Amino acid sequence: MKNLELLFLLVIFSFSAQAQKQQIIALSNYDYKKIHFGMGLDFGQYNLINDLNDRFYQNTDILSIETDSDIGIGVSFILPDLRINDRLNLRHVLTVKTIQRNINYRFSPDHDGPKEVTKRVESWFVESGVHLKYRADRINNYRAFLFIGPNIGIDMASEKDVLDEEIFKLNRSNFALEIGAGCDFYFEYFKFAPQIKYSHGLTNLIVSDGTIYTSPIDGFYSRGFQISLTFE
Repeated sequence: MKNLELLFLLVIFSFSAQAQKQQIIALSNYDYKKIHFGMGLDFGQYNLINDLNDRFYQNTDILSIETDSDIGIGVSFILPDLRINDRLNLRHVLTVKTIQRNINYRFSPDHDGPKEVTKRVESWFVESGVHLKYRADRINNYRAFLFIGPNIGIDMASEKDVLDEEIFKLNRSNFALEIGAGCDFYFEYFKFAPQIKYSHGLTNLIVSDGTIYTSPIDGFYSRGFQISLTFE
């Protein structure tokens, strides 16, 4: 996460310095348009938070269940951004991204089988987010903003219905709340908007299939930080 924060701050500072040097106000009428579109590149760090039940603490074979955060990449499309007033915009963001998440199990020395097992879950998400965007005053050629809103994601690579005990399954759909901040930088022909957001999943993603890998877990919930480099 520290690497993502550092990258975001470097992008903000470099473009802020560039915007302050510009003497001409670029795209002076841009914020008065009722509707506009855009696209962006997304880089995120995602994880799963597990909710362990009593069976985990009673099972002496399993010592720990941990998940590794992993980097995901994607492409997003603003379809569209609707101006409500000078401060508020409502935007719909459609995103396609890929994520791999690892669930690591460590068993006791007395366990009849491997002492460490890693279950890898690869996902291809199509997400639809609706964000209410609040914008500060424009200063020269940049303008800071905050946003918040819900997000619904569908995992197109989900193997939820596959009858194989060796496959770790997660539910196909996920509902999350997102909050973030960024800055608009205005140039002669386009607007560049780097932003960072936090996603807090509310849907229990675990598929309980009765195996030793899922029975100690009551829930898996998604968490993530994402940097987006958006061009509008």
